[in-house]
Amino acid sequence: MDQNQNSTSITMDLENLKQQYSNLLLQYKSAVTDYINYLNVQSQQPCGSYTSSSKGIDQACYNQELVSIQGQAFNGTGSAGQSSATTLQDCIASCSNSDTCTGATFISNKCEIRTGDSPIVPSSNNSYAIIPKGKQLLLNMENINQQLLDVNKELVGKIQISEPAYNQQSSETTSKNQELIQNYQNLIQEREKIAEILNQYETLDNTDNENQIKITQNYYSYILLFILAIAFIFLLYKIIPTNATQVIQYGGELGSNAYYMVFGLIIFIIILNFAIKYLSL
Repeated sequence: MDQNQNSTSITMDLENLKQQYSNLLLQYKSAVTDYINYLNVQSQQPCGSYTSSSKGIDQACYNQELVSIQGQAFNGTGSAGQSSATTLQDCIASCSNSDTCTGATFISNKCEIRTGDSPIVPSSNNSYAIIPKGKQLLLNMENINQQLLDVNKELVGKIQISEPAYNQQSSETTSKNQELIQNYQNLIQEREKIAEILNQYETLDNTDNENQIKITQNYYSYILLFILAIAFIFLLYKIIPTNATQVIQYGGELGSNAYYMVFGLIIFIIILNFAIKYLSL
């Protein structure tokens, strides 16, 4: 029971670490995008390639976009001169207007402008590190990158700890997977049998429908033939004269009406024979 609980705890930790790593990765991609966009904007400025160590150029060329970070300090490598600024905004302006300032620290209403490059360091809550925005974006990327490395290292450690339990679970999982595969194959076979039965049922149903259609056709055909027969008899009745004077034969010859009647019977027999053959198809 304890082993199962421990395995469950490790699994949950791994899931949390994976989620944390995924979120940090999204933040890192966003930070990289922000930095690239900033560089693109800077490259479109007239003095976008300027560095703070340049000399003898116009004032507009070394004005930099500066940002402040609370709780941090920037020391650089040396002093860039004196500043009488007593507010954070005035300190930022003093550094921006100096051709040697690469950053500053504003603390206790004092502005210390610095030159050279150095990382920012933690300081008191009333301390503000003043640095170029490009450097701030790079530091943000570096910070997230370090967090990704730490989480990745922790993930590797958790995986190594959980490997023995994982191997045991993997063996049990393999056995269950084989059982599931066998069940799946059985279900496939059952599905094929069901499909075959449905196909047979559909064939029988279609055959029954065809027979029913033929029976219906034959029924209406016989009715039609019966109507034709009545119509033919009625026609013969109209053709054959009813008075005795018209049916008198001379010299052993048949009258014209008799020929009409014989011809009509022959036509009727031919039509009846053709209809019987058609209905038997």
